[in-house]
Amino acid sequence: MTELTLKGIGTAIRFSNGVCVLNTTPHPLTMEDTNGELVTVPTSVLINAKAEEKAVNDLFVKTVFISTPEGTEAIRDIEDTFKGTECPDRLVIVGSIIAAQAYPGKVVGLCPVPGYERVAPSEKRMRCDKFTIFTE
Repeated sequence: MTELTLKGIGTAIRFSNGVCVLNTTPHPLTMEDTNGELVTVPTSVLINAKAEEKAVNDLFVKTVFISTPEGTEAIRDIEDTFKGTECPDRLVIVGSIIAAQAYPGKVVGLCPVPGYERVAPSEKRMRCDKFTIFTE
């Protein structure tokens, strides 16, 4: 595990499998390296999205999550900054499940370590080798 601190972005963690995780959620993440070591991934820049309702009919709506100009710019800055590092092709921008839906293919959600799917947030352990992605 290696810390990679980038000015204006924050700290990414490079795990033993070569994946670099940048946390854009508002809270630190506890992740398990492939060797079993627990690693705290600090918060860096925050990537938000907004919710919009789309009418399905006169009774139901569908909530969709939309990107913001600020979030799109933050992702562009992150990708540009990481081009000059050891992880440009293994960079994983982790956000909320809402952000993952709003920025498909750019921001991903986390997957829990088996056995930690239904535990209190303070006890969660997330994987560094498997992520939830939404596509357009």
